Parts: sequence; structure tokens; C-alpha cells
Amino acid sequence: MKKVVSILMCIMMMAGICACSTGGKGEGTETKEAGGKEKGLIGITTSMYTNEGLTIMCDTIKAKVEEEGYQAVIKDANLDQAQQTKDVEDFISQGAKLIIVEACDSVGVKSAFELCNKAGIPVLSVNQILGEDLLKLVTGSVTSDNYTAGYEVGKEVAKQLNGKGKVCILTYDVAFVCRERGDGFKDAMKENPGIEVLEVFDGVCTEDEAMKKTEDWMQQYPDVTAIFGNNSNCGVGIAAAVRSAGKTDDILVANVDGLSGDIRNMDDGALDITAVYPMKELAAEAADRAVEVLKTGECGEDPRLKFSLCTVDDIETYKEYWGIK
Repeated sequence: MKKVVSILMCIMMMAGICACSTGGKGEGTETKEAGGKEKGLIGITTSMYTNEGLTIMCDTIKAKVEEEGYQAVIKDANLDQAQQTKDVEDFISQGAKLIIVEACDSVGVKSAFELCNKAGIPVLSVNQILGEDLLKLVTGSVTSDNYTAGYEVGKEVAKQLNGKGKVCILTYDVAFVCRERGDGFKDAMKENPGIEVLEVFDGVCTEDEAMKKTEDWMQQYPDVTAIFGNNSNCGVGIAAAVRSAGKTDDILVANVDGLSGDIRNMDDGALDITAVYPMKELAAEAADRAVEVLKTGECGEDPRLKFSLCTVDDIETYKEYWGIK
């Protein structure tokens, strides 16, 4: 008899443990406020989570909305727009209250936005630039002034070249945020008749691709005097190739993003000019708007944050910004 009672008590204890379990951080599970009110899931999808700036952006947004009692899940599309659309479908099927999208493709993302609209789920676009037709599909958009960033970097390149030189440019026009940077840089070059643009090469967005293309350019154009990359990955790749070739004193390297890798390259002379992305500020703005939408159903005016031009003269400021010792 004692043995039977003992077994029954064990079963009851196990049932109690299961009933009290909160589960893991599985996608689609919901969190609750202290009063028991469910808040729900916020889905975050990004084009390239391994990019340091986007890691900071996604992690900051996640932390801030979780402080408000929501669960946040990040998905990395790894530059694959079809995968990003599938990730959005997954968030919808999990009953997400809001979806934040940092698009892989500023045009191809349209189908993901349409899925959100059809499901009645508000969608917030961050970082990427969208056309007017896509802006109509989102509840709000938080981005930065990328054209001016590229233009200001271009002006500084021209200044350091004394208005004369030969330049190669890496672009990634499928993402409008990078396209605008490239457009700004190219417009600055046009203002300097003594500067010849040797080649504009589109479709590069990763460190390895940028390194390989820079190596090719140094062979093809031995007299190149400056190379511009559209993002931090490109800046790091260009700098690595130029450093490896022993040409840091001969080729001026510039990019847009100014992440910690860029600042470190600038510190050792492999990068000369960058525009620092206000990524922490952008993430805070995006998180605030996400919570605003969930509370009120509306979103305030879309901000376009400003970059900060950085040369070696400003390096200590941005070491501090990124926590570089």
C-alpha cells in the first residue's frame, strides 16, 4: 500500500512541475505582464545578422521591447529575400503582434509586406530605404540619411586627393540604403573634374567579395588612388587587400558605416575616411516606434538620422562610441 501511495505522490509532483513550467524561448510563445495580461511576440527579421551594425540594431530592439513585456525573436535571412519572406510567414503563423523588417531587397521585400497587410499585422521597416509604393504598405519606417553620408565621404576623399586622382567604387544597388550611399559618393566625384572614376562595380556586399575585387583592381589599375565601399563589410575587405599589398600609403580607402572594424582599420592606417552610422540611436527609435504602434495603433513621423563623418582626427570619439579600448 505504501508503495502505491508513493507512486501516486510522485505522479502528482511531476504533474505540478509540468504545470508550473514556463517553457523555453520557443518562437511563438507569449509573455505575460505581472498582472497576467498577454503581450505577445514581436518578430524581427534582418538581411545580415552577422553584420556588426545589424547585430547591434537587432539586439538593441529585442532588449528594449522585452523590457516592455513582449517576446522578441530575431531571424537572419542572410541576404536571401526569399528566406526573409518565409521568415515573415513563420512570424505570421506564430501570431506575431508586430513584425520588424530590415529588408534584404528594397523592391523584393514587397511580398513580405503584403503578407503582413493581409494578416492584419502591423509592419515596421528599419534601416532600409523604400520606394513610395512600399512605404504605403508599412506602418512606419526608421532609417538614416544615406545619400548625404556617401556625399560627405566623397567630398572628403576629393579633399584628401587635392581634387586629382583615380577612383574605384563598390556598390550594392539592390538595397536602396547602399544605392543612396553610392549615388551620394558618385555625385561628389562629379564635382571634381580632376578625379577619374575608373570603375563602378555593383553587387558587392561582403568582406570576401570586396577583398577579391580590390585585389583584381590593384592588378588592373596599378595607378588607382582611392577605393570606396558601400558598407562596413566592404570597408574591411578593401582595407585587408590594400594592407596585404603594402599599399596603405598609396591607396586612400573610404566607406560608409564606421563600425568598430572600420575604426580599428583607421587606427592602423588601413582606412582613411568613413561615415559613422548612428546604429544605437536608430535601434532605440525603432524600438520606441514598435511599442508606440502596439499601444496606439499609430506611428510618429518617420525619422532619417544623420551620419557623422570620421577621419583619423576624430578616431578617439568613435573608439569611445563603439567601446574600443
